[in-house]
Amino acid sequence: MNCKEFNNNLAELFDKNINSVLAAQMQEHMKNCSDCASKYKEAKAIVAGMQPVIPFTSSGSGLKQKILNQIKKEELKMETVQKEKFRLKTWQKRAMTVAASIVFIVAVFMLSNHNPLVNTAKAAESIMTRSITALESLRSMFITMEVRSDANENFDYISTQSDFIEYKIWKQFTGNEPWRMEKPGRIVVFDGEKQYLYIPEASIAYTASKNAGLVEWMKIFLDPKKIMEYELEFSQQHRAKYATEETSDEIILTVNADALGDFHNNYLKNASVPESDNTRIYTFDKTTSLLKSFKLFVNTEGKSVKVIGIKNIAYNIPILATMFTIQLPNGLAWQELTNQEYVKAFTGISAKKAARKFFKALSDEDYKTITPVWDELRIEDKSKMEQLKSFYGGLEMISIGEPFKSGLYPGEFVPYKVKLRSGKVLESNLAIRNDNPSKTWEVDGGI
Repeated sequence: MNCKEFNNNLAELFDKNINSVLAAQMQEHMKNCSDCASKYKEAKAIVAGMQPVIPFTSSGSGLKQKILNQIKKEELKMETVQKEKFRLKTWQKRAMTVAASIVFIVAVFMLSNHNPLVNTAKAAESIMTRSITALESLRSMFITMEVRSDANENFDYISTQSDFIEYKIWKQFTGNEPWRMEKPGRIVVFDGEKQYLYIPEASIAYTASKNAGLVEWMKIFLDPKKIMEYELEFSQQHRAKYATEETSDEIILTVNADALGDFHNNYLKNASVPESDNTRIYTFDKTTSLLKSFKLFVNTEGKSVKVIGIKNIAYNIPILATMFTIQLPNGLAWQELTNQEYVKAFTGISAKKAARKFFKALSDEDYKTITPVWDELRIEDKSKMEQLKSFYGGLEMISIGEPFKSGLYPGEFVPYKVKLRSGKVLESNLAIRNDNPSKTWEVDGGI
C-alpha cells in the first residue's frame, strides 16, 4: 500500500465493518510510514475529543490558581476542538459519526485473529481492550480507595510519607453524568452543570465551571474506562514491562514503568509518580472484563511503596440524587471562582528575571506586586498571611542562579540563596511556571 491509497481509505479505519485485509494492510503501512501514522493519530484525536493525558502528578501549592488555570485551559481546549470540527474534511466528518463506538479501534485490529498475540505486551493490550469495551456500558459506579495523602491537602496530593486515608467516589454515567468525590476534610460535587468544593474546617465553599480542575488528576478515577485508555495509549508510546496472570475468576495485569521526564538534572527524580519508577497492578473479573481493583506502587530508594489502592468498585447501583448536592451550614455561601487579570510585570521575561522580581518584592515588602503570582498571599486566613509576611518580608537576596528543567515539570527551577530578617539563610530552588493562557510566571513552590 502506498500513501495515496492509505489516505483514500483513512476513513475506513473508523468503520466497524472495515475489510480485515484492508485493515491489516493499513496497519502495516503505518508501521513503515511515520507521516501516515501521524495523520491517523490526528484523526483519532479528533474522534476521541482529546488525547488521554498522564494522570499521575504530585500536588504543589496554590489550590485556587491551579483551579483557575485548569478552567482556562479546558476552555481554550474546547475552543480548539470546535475550530477543528468546523474545518473537518469529508472523511473526518464520517469518522465523527461513529466516534462513540470505535475509540482505540486500532488496538482491536492489532489483536484480531489476523494478528495473533505474539508477546506479553500484546496480551496486555488485549486485556485492556476487552476491559474498555466492558466499561462502555456503565450506568453508575461507587468506588472506595485508599490513598497516601493528608486530610488538609488537595485531592491530588500524594506522599510516600503519609498514612493511608479513604477516598470515596460516586458517579452517574447517564444524563449530565454527575459525580461526587470526598476524602476526610473536603468534598467536591459536580451536579451536571457546575462543580462545588467544600472544605468544612476552613469554611471554604467554591463553585466553578464544569471544566474546573477541583480534583486535579484524580479526575481520571471518575471513569475506569479512561484509566484503561490511558494504559493502552501508554503501552503504544512508552516502554514498560508487562506481566499477566490468571486465576479461576480473575485476570491480573502488572505494569512496571520507568520514570518519565528529562533527567539531565535529577532534581525531580522520584518527586512524583510519573517521575518515579512505578508499578501498576490491575485486577479484572474474568467473566465480565470489568476492573475490580487497582494498586499503584512508587519504586524509590530501593523500596516499593504502595500509594494508591482501589479496594472496591460497585457497578450499576442506585445512587440518590442528594449525593450530588452539598448543604452548607448557615452563614456560609458559595464563592464563584473567576480568572484573574493578566499580570504584566511577570510576563514576557525570563524565569531568572521573574525570580529576581519575586525576591525583590519580598525584600521591599511589596506584596501587592506578587500577590497575583504567588497563591500563598491569597489565603483566606488573615493571621496566616501575616505570619507569612513576617517570615519572608524584608529578606536579603544573596544570589540567583541559572534556571534548569527537570522531570515532567512544565516550568523551570531557579536556584536561590536569601537571608531572612531573622538571620536564617535559605537556599533552595524556586519552582516557577508560565504554562497558563497569559504566559505569566507564577511561583509554584520551592519556598
